[in-house]
Amino acid sequence: MKIITVSYRLPVSLKKENRKPVFRQSDGGLATALLSYSEKSGYPLTWIGVADFDESLWKKAKKECPVDFELEPVFLDKHVNRRFYGGFSNSILWALFHYFPSFIEYSEEDFEAYKTVNDVIAQKIDEIYKPGDIIWIHDYHFLGLPALVRKRQPKAPVGFFLHIPFPDFEMFRILPDRTRRYLLEGILGSNLAGFHTWDDTIHFSECIEKILGITHRNFFIDRETHHVQMGAFPISIDFNKFHNAYYHENVVRLREEIRGLYEEKKIIFSVDRLDYTKGVNNRLNAFENFLIKYPEWREKVVFLLIIIPSREGIGKYKERKRMIELNISRINGTLGNYKWTPVVYQYQPVNFDKLIALYTSADIALITPIRDGMNLVAKEYVASRRDKRGVLILSIMAGAAKELQEAIAINPLDTLLISDMIANALVMDSSEQEARMEKMQKYLRKYDVTFWANDFLRTIEEVYRKDTHTLDLDGIQKENLLKKFSKAGKRLLLLDLDGTLIPFKSRPELAVPDQELLDLLKKLGQDPKTDVWIISGRSRDFLEKWFGDLPIGLVAEHGGYIRYDEWESVIQEELGWKNKVTEIMQKYTDIHSESLVEIKEFGVAWHYRQLNEERGFLLSRELLGLLKSHLFNAPVQVIDGKKVIEVKHFLAHKGTTCRNYILGRGHDLIIAFGDDKTDEDLFEWLTGENEISVKVGRGSTVAKYRVESVSKVHEVLEELYARSLSPASVVINK
Repeated sequence: MKIITVSYRLPVSLKKENRKPVFRQSDGGLATALLSYSEKSGYPLTWIGVADFDESLWKKAKKECPVDFELEPVFLDKHVNRRFYGGFSNSILWALFHYFPSFIEYSEEDFEAYKTVNDVIAQKIDEIYKPGDIIWIHDYHFLGLPALVRKRQPKAPVGFFLHIPFPDFEMFRILPDRTRRYLLEGILGSNLAGFHTWDDTIHFSECIEKILGITHRNFFIDRETHHVQMGAFPISIDFNKFHNAYYHENVVRLREEIRGLYEEKKIIFSVDRLDYTKGVNNRLNAFENFLIKYPEWREKVVFLLIIIPSREGIGKYKERKRMIELNISRINGTLGNYKWTPVVYQYQPVNFDKLIALYTSADIALITPIRDGMNLVAKEYVASRRDKRGVLILSIMAGAAKELQEAIAINPLDTLLISDMIANALVMDSSEQEARMEKMQKYLRKYDVTFWANDFLRTIEEVYRKDTHTLDLDGIQKENLLKKFSKAGKRLLLLDLDGTLIPFKSRPELAVPDQELLDLLKKLGQDPKTDVWIISGRSRDFLEKWFGDLPIGLVAEHGGYIRYDEWESVIQEELGWKNKVTEIMQKYTDIHSESLVEIKEFGVAWHYRQLNEERGFLLSRELLGLLKSHLFNAPVQVIDGKKVIEVKHFLAHKGTTCRNYILGRGHDLIIAFGDDKTDEDLFEWLTGENEISVKVGRGSTVAKYRVESVSKVHEVLEELYARSLSPASVVINK
């Protein structure tokens, strides 16, 4: 088994220096994390990424590549790559996902380039994939890739991890419909969709529900080909690498040099890539406010600001660099003097030893992004402080703030608050600094990059093992079922009604059983070896009217009522929420007269089967969100059904009612047929060898088998009845 890792950047760069090829490890948290994991785990690793060097140079130098794993560089056409990377990935997705919609420059050509590159990478994966391999796809450049891989390798375990925030629905919906569907469907091609925080996970789940109509159960989705688990997997760092570097000889020398340069001054330190999401100017303004509000600190503190060059070919980044540098010049010119420069600025990369020396020299790490998926700089600073000194001031908009609770939390736009927190941090006593650092270091030591990678890969495999490829109930599969039925001493048939025994109609009252179905159910119910139950969402009055004379059991309102000889309620409480739900749904019906409200004893349903397809879907998404907000903490389940939104009491549950009242009565064989989400509640209970679940129609399911239509259900039931007849009973019936 090997791990195929896919990211835009390769973990090494290749350049020609003095006419010789030179390899260097690339900057970035992902490269550091996975290289560390590979070394410690011993798993073979193959890394696919877009080459930033010529193919001819690679062919000459690849044998000298200094890494202990396989590199698979992909060489893109420069024009396509420019539109893919600088265009769609960074001028659209990066801006949108970081909540800067005004920075978006949407172009169809850029989107087509994005799809083209995702196709190219999918082809590369297909070329090297072997059964047993795990595919791990990283970041926003390849949101469409998991689905493309799934099409080529339907049985492959695929993980996807997003290293930046995922925006909420209102932000994400800005994209054209075809674009957002491509991106969401793409991520859903994975077995595991990982995000830094639960906020991001919730945002993604809301988008797939409101845009694709796909709901989840505990962040778990059953797709037709595979299962998808969504979750939070906050990336981390190699704690020991940063912690142990404190005493490295070169680090000690550089730290002494830095301290010597700023003797008797407190050092505030920041390091960031050049990016508008990092809030660098807000940080500078906060430092300026601090010097104005607390003039006693002038000439006693220095702000060391390092910006790492990034995406210099993109206009917004060039503009941001000019703004930062003008701001620095203004602050230094206004507040500095000939013997003191308040802000010391560097625009260039920093090697590891110098970075650790800066971290461990700083009295304060000032990390204030406006929006950040994680921010590993915060974790690196804490891990490097082996002396347990220093104070971390951290933006609440960074994912790391969820974990580093002992940091001083600030709003990155509140420059007045930040200036006050700087003042507080500068006078924090050493015992408090130590206590805060110890708690954060204890956490980071346990939840390091190895834990992150292990957790993610283990979860991919767990979800993959749950994949159930539902079989068509046909041919040998149907014959085996019929044989089981004929041999069973005591059988149980659990049958949904609408969409299973009766085809859907434009209005619920039109969907009634014909005589042929009634005769079939009567025949099955008269067999002393076979118990037949209809488990329906319909009211008890409807079921009593049409099926009350048959020798079968009835369950109404998804499990709210059950009838043996007489109807019995499984719910004994007031439904205080019902009037409000009815009022909300009725307003929708008043505006959209093609829809209708169905009021039941334990629930209310809004049917929109007669509405225009697109219009009905959009309205149903709106109503779903509205109902969930109104019904927060109410004892209800909101069901997104087939052309119906239904709110019902949580005890009106097919699975629970069947488990408590019907199952466990000595049946040798149980067969359940159903077509919608409420039937999945029941299917989840039927896991034994002789407990058979059958999904009717398409769509995701946990059922073991599938049939195409209502007519196929009738056909199977007729065959089951035929197999139930003994020779003696055949003579009697004749």
